[in-house]
Amino acid sequence: MKGKTMAAVALAVITGCGGGSTIGGLDAEAVYTIQLTQAAEVPAPKPTTASGAAVIVVYADRIEYEVSAQSIVSVTMAHIHNGAPGVAGPVVVTLFNQPNNPISPSGVFASGTLTDGTVNLASLKTLLASGSAYVNVHTSANPGGEIRGQVK
Repeated sequence: MKGKTMAAVALAVITGCGGGSTIGGLDAEAVYTIQLTQAAEVPAPKPTTASGAAVIVVYADRIEYEVSAQSIVSVTMAHIHNGAPGVAGPVVVTLFNQPNNPISPSGVFASGTLTDGTVNLASLKTLLASGSAYVNVHTSANPGGEIRGQVK
């Protein structure tokens, strides 16, 4: 799905229905809207004015995602990690990977669909629902991560 369409679907699911409800023929099990901030990043990055958001929509047979950022320079990677709030954890899924060709987005820079062919869907769904997953965005200036948000 393209950026605005996915955000509109996520908003409709969040505001109009609970989990498992059908909107326009789409049956989402869960929708996560995550704010990405410097304050949530561990360890603390170099000072930045960057911010962002991620939307993760969970369906029975797939997980769709979209990551956006503003006021950020030289984005190299974005991931879903396994880690409680305030704890740095291992990468679970790569959402964006261009370490040799960084970009400076203003808006959506990564989107896609994860399926059982690319990840273990059942395990990822469990992790996302647990509150022990986070999304972060790495940059050349902050290779450990510049902005982060907990999936809840």
